Amino acid sequence: MTDFLAQKIWTPRGFVKENILGDKKALDVGCGPRKLPGATGMDIAKFPGVDIAHDANKTPWPIGDSSFDIVLFNQSLEHLEDVSCALQEAKRVLKAGGRVAIQVPYFRSVDAFADITHKHFFTPNSLGLIPNLKLRFKILAFWYGWPHPSKNPLRQIFKIFIHRFPNFYDKYLSILMPIECLTWELEKRN
Repeated sequence: MTDFLAQKIWTPRGFVKENILGDKKALDVGCGPRKLPGATGMDIAKFPGVDIAHDANKTPWPIGDSSFDIVLFNQSLEHLEDVSCALQEAKRVLKAGGRVAIQVPYFRSVDAFADITHKHFFTPNSLGLIPNLKLRFKILAFWYGWPHPSKNPLRQIFKIFIHRFPNFYDKYLSILMPIECLTWELEKRN
């Protein structure tokens, strides 16, 4: 079984509060004031904890090639002008075999539209529509919501159902019962 980084970042109790990186170097893109513990934070504004004040829309990022083991987009990818360009920069700064963890609001979620700075809305198929994504990354995992089983048995049955029938969920059920977010874990292809 694959050891998923996303499950350590978005835990059953919330966003991780302790450093889980070990000897890995991580870049938290668009971290704001809530940075992944132990990571290097990059944000357009110099919030507390931001290490690199830089607009992620402006490329290249002020980071050397193959500098990080992990790149995190925690509720930040939807704010960027060009998702494809951001993922290309993530690939550039990742070491061989590096991982990208992404969490974005689901397109039917209230959170997707509440923030007027969101430029993109995501479905489970969104990353697959990015040109050349498969040449850059292998999609290791995808989750509707957080990457853990629910402790609520009814909610867990629902999660299993929507993962098994995603098109039915996206077209019909999500209107009545929208989830909050989508989570992916990618691995850099060499």
